[in-house]
Amino acid sequence: MARISQNCIGCFPRLETGYQPQCVTTCIGRIRLQGYISPPDSVRPDNPIDFLVHVKRVALPLYPQTGLEPNVYYIPPIHVPTAFLRQMFGPGVDHALATYRRMREGEEPELQALLHLFGSSERISHSFRVAGDEVIGFDEEGREIVRVPLRERFQQRPHHDPELDVVRQDIP
Repeated sequence: MARISQNCIGCFPRLETGYQPQCVTTCIGRIRLQGYISPPDSVRPDNPIDFLVHVKRVALPLYPQTGLEPNVYYIPPIHVPTAFLRQMFGPGVDHALATYRRMREGEEPELQALLHLFGSSERISHSFRVAGDEVIGFDEEGREIVRVPLRERFQQRPHHDPELDVVRQDIP
């Protein structure tokens, strides 16, 4: 007996207690985002998933023409031919790509802030807010669970440290 699940169960016991699945929290590329989506008639713009799917329409279902409508959404990659992406994601892909490109150029600061929030906490963010130069994630009861800076602090250290008498090397 292994005492661990041999197949993915979406870390269901973690989800029940407000924690993200392990694959989301340990994803180096932060490509996995997890949250709860509202029905289209009761969208909450402060809900991270609603913001991506309903407000900015940058996250899309895969193969919407099949009508399966899973609760799995993807942000289409920008370096793939658009004709291929239209087959995979449908006609909304043009808007999603344009929005994502605007974000990369600094024209969608709220979207950029939200993407910084994902993967920054083991807890599930049920709502978010941008406050100054930080994005704040809140749990189901509205308690703050994480605060993420929009820009990483940069500190340049001298090549030679006379106090420690060491030379620092930058290794690419």
